[in-house]
Amino acid sequence: MTAPEFPAEVAGLLGRLRDRLAERADVIGVYVYGSLVTGDYSPAASDIDVVALMGSEPDETATRELTELHTALARTGGPAGQLHCLYVAADAASDPERLCTYWFGDQMTQWQLKLLTQAELAEGGVALYGPWPPPGIEPPPLADLQAAVHAEATGYWRDISRKRKLWLYDTWVDHALVVLPRAEALLTSGEFISKGEAIRRLPGFGVPAALAAEIRARRDGRPVTLSRPGRLVRAIRARRAMQAGVGRLSRLAPPASPPGNPAPQ
Repeated sequence: MTAPEFPAEVAGLLGRLRDRLAERADVIGVYVYGSLVTGDYSPAASDIDVVALMGSEPDETATRELTELHTALARTGGPAGQLHCLYVAADAASDPERLCTYWFGDQMTQWQLKLLTQAELAEGGVALYGPWPPPGIEPPPLADLQAAVHAEATGYWRDISRKRKLWLYDTWVDHALVVLPRAEALLTSGEFISKGEAIRRLPGFGVPAALAAEIRARRDGRPVTLSRPGRLVRAIRARRAMQAGVGRLSRLAPPASPPGNPAPQ
């Protein structure tokens, strides 16, 4: 896929970002991955995921300049609020624990180039600018990916499933439940499935058909109205499905990493 095949507003946004970053001597390449590339992009729900490889970690001056660049782009409106751009030093791109400069929607913060992101980028990314494949980024071993997914399911997502108030919010319901089929596919067959396919598989995780349809509707940009009692009932059902799903994933033990290649912590 090339930039002209993106939705018009998104292509315009990415073109402006690419042109500004290509002017910088410290930028090696600019790459897009995720739903824009897989064909599962939803204007109502999807992020615009970008990784910019840098010659070195952005210093204070560079971070200020990049913040100004993104702030100006954000003022253009449209899909700019969905833009997430991770600035990664090429010599540290394979380190999933290293915090990197990260533009997240409307602010500059920090995040990591996680193993799953490395895999998505290496196997299905698009170069807006710079060399391909992205220097310093290679597909991680499947065993490492599976170990990372299993650890996240039994750690982070188990903790989330225990929190009550989060399940009153649409964003948490939509994001968390979709994790379950995607994690299972990777753990059982090594397959990356789209969020759209994951929603289709939600009933197999005990998610009521009406709740799965609600999640699909929001992803398609169709409004969903819930009464307060209805939202409380949904929170209970969604949380129960998540807890059961986490338990199911926890029983899918990932394969051991080969000697000399320990699983991510």
